[in-house]
Amino acid sequence: MIPVIKTWLLKPIDPIQVALWRIVFGLVMVFECFGAVLIGWTKMVFIDPPSLTFNFIGLEWLQPLPGNGMYFYFIAMGCLAVFITIGWKYRYVMPLFAIGWAGLYFMHKTSYNNHHYLMFLLSGMFCFTPAHVQLSLDARRKGKSTIPNLFRWQYLILFLIVYTYASVAKFYPDWISGRFTSMLVEGKETRPFIGWLYRAEYAPLILAWGGIFYDLLVIPALLWKRTRNFALVISIGFHLYNSITLEIGTFPYMMIGASVLFFPPELLRKRFKRHPNDTSLPALSFHHPQLKLMALYLFIAIQVVLPLRHHIYPGSVFWTEEGHRLSWRMMLRYKSGRIHFTISDKNNKLIYHNPLDHITKKQLNTMCSHPDMIWQYAQFLKKIYGDDIRVYVKAYVSLNRRPMQLLIDPNVDLAHTKWHRFKHSNWILPFSWDD
Repeated sequence: MIPVIKTWLLKPIDPIQVALWRIVFGLVMVFECFGAVLIGWTKMVFIDPPSLTFNFIGLEWLQPLPGNGMYFYFIAMGCLAVFITIGWKYRYVMPLFAIGWAGLYFMHKTSYNNHHYLMFLLSGMFCFTPAHVQLSLDARRKGKSTIPNLFRWQYLILFLIVYTYASVAKFYPDWISGRFTSMLVEGKETRPFIGWLYRAEYAPLILAWGGIFYDLLVIPALLWKRTRNFALVISIGFHLYNSITLEIGTFPYMMIGASVLFFPPELLRKRFKRHPNDTSLPALSFHHPQLKLMALYLFIAIQVVLPLRHHIYPGSVFWTEEGHRLSWRMMLRYKSGRIHFTISDKNNKLIYHNPLDHITKKQLNTMCSHPDMIWQYAQFLKKIYGDDIRVYVKAYVSLNRRPMQLLIDPNVDLAHTKWHRFKHSNWILPFSWDD
């Protein structure tokens, strides 16, 4: 079976699907990068925080540029995205963009977004994809060629993994009962033209189960010729609905654009008025195919295993957040809370501290319900007041509007507690699902 898969993945194909996908991705990232500056997201996340951006733990050295430097960072990223779109110097530009986006992604957790994680993965994948061999300025100078089938299917497999896990993650009481989805549509009943969609009595349940079945079936339906056109119509409607309802940025439009990967090359050439498929195109020079296949298998294996890691931790991932990131658990819960830090020095003298002197209101609201960020802030306090201080935390959190519960053991000194990357933090208190 493996030789058959190898032959199939290495089969030369018309590159127009991947080339169009490169253009879609490039345009999305143009809007993502320039839009972040224009709508104030860059300022809110990277410039406004006075002292701390809550990097991924272990990457504290990754800090925003000082002053207005992050504006220039995003503008430079937007320019690189333009070059990706037009296919200019692609082999050099794409790695620069991927490194730059990785820096942005790992630099902060306050506005963590699984969509940004997907863009991080896609950026890395494009670095190894010859997506510039057609429909690019590079192709005009260097000619055209076919590409191995694996460069198309790597994206399709990733999308299948993403959507499947997104569907499975929704199988928990608050989603399937419509409790959480009712919060998503709350306040939208008065919107012109579409308000009736939110006013319907069963709208939350339809949204909940529609999301489950869409995520589970859309990729297989797009792959099957008989259901492809129907699935495309449903997909466009679903993503536009999510864009309006959830206001989740460019992701819906990126996934609508990704549909080009599912349609046959001859149809795409006809639709985009390109020359008919030329089967006599030379094959792309493809070095070390066995090594690249092994890299693809390893990448797929990691993507299959990584979202499952929250099962090794006790308690609910919705509460502890252990294993939440990098696992396609998108828009599944609403958390709010309040927090108080008790800080004492080596002489047991209490120290008054106002977190808003060092972080923004947005950061404070997010930190309240995220144990890893609370721990990070306790370590940050040591830098301010010295290693001898003790830090105790009372964090009360509400999950999906249940009564508030204690998140952190208030008797544990977080200033002198170690963070275990692959081990449950016992100072996170268990959660009760009782209302």
